[in-house]
Amino acid sequence: MPNLYEFWRGLDKGERVQFCNEAKISYKYMESHLIHGRKKPSMETVQAIVDASNNKLTHKSLFDFFLGNSTVA
Repeated sequence: MPNLYEFWRGLDKGERVQFCNEAKISYKYMESHLIHGRKKPSMETVQAIVDASNNKLTHKSLFDFFLGNSTVA
């Protein structure tokens, strides 16, 4: 199961834009803060990320990522 950083880096630019649109997160916020774990998203945003990823990301993988239980490449 990929973490958020791995998932994000596996998308091309168009897929990233689409993902952000579906998750209702700005591209800049995702690129600057979320994929590097600098900010912790709300539970609503976590759910939106899981949904936008078509369940390629799980709640557990996101919790581990944002709580420091996963390494960012």
